[in-house]
Amino acid sequence: MALIPLNINNYEQILAWRNSPNVRNAMFHSQEISLKEHQEWFKKLQRNDDRQWFIFQDSEGMAQGVVYFNDINGVHSTAFWGFYTRPEALLGTGIRLALEAIDHLFNKLEINKLCAEVRSDNQRSLIFHQKIGFIEEGVFRSQYFNGQQSIDIIRFGILSGEWPIHKEQLQKRICELSLLAERPPPADIT
Repeated sequence: MALIPLNINNYEQILAWRNSPNVRNAMFHSQEISLKEHQEWFKKLQRNDDRQWFIFQDSEGMAQGVVYFNDINGVHSTAFWGFYTRPEALLGTGIRLALEAIDHLFNKLEINKLCAEVRSDNQRSLIFHQKIGFIEEGVFRSQYFNGQQSIDIIRFGILSGEWPIHKEQLQKRICELSLLAERPPPADIT
């Protein structure tokens, strides 16, 4: 598994994933993005030092998702993150992506705290963040308007000192998932 920096050769690949309904509906900006908008975004990204975007590749080198770090602050040693997997990604891809990404942030970028903001109506992401070790730090009440109603935003954080135990737990979970994937399907009893 690897994180490959987003570049001119792979940035268009994520547009289809980002525009898929499952991903789009969970984002703060949930409108479909045109190719022109995406190209403009990519140009701006190249000039921005406080953001890093990566393609997440599986062990066979296939792109399985994207992860990004925003608001990277060297003075305070903090960053925010976001991610999504390709729509057809296999079960466990998100955990593998999270392990690789968070480990990269804490060990290579040497950031002390990773933050996340999740819409309160995104139950999958709320549960996921808790499962991988994030702690809920606060609620921004009625912070986001989804076009129909105001929704709370939940702030999460995880510290580099907390990461080793969660990393170990995620590695165990990934091993369990790998073993499950290797099992033959149950015999058909008729």
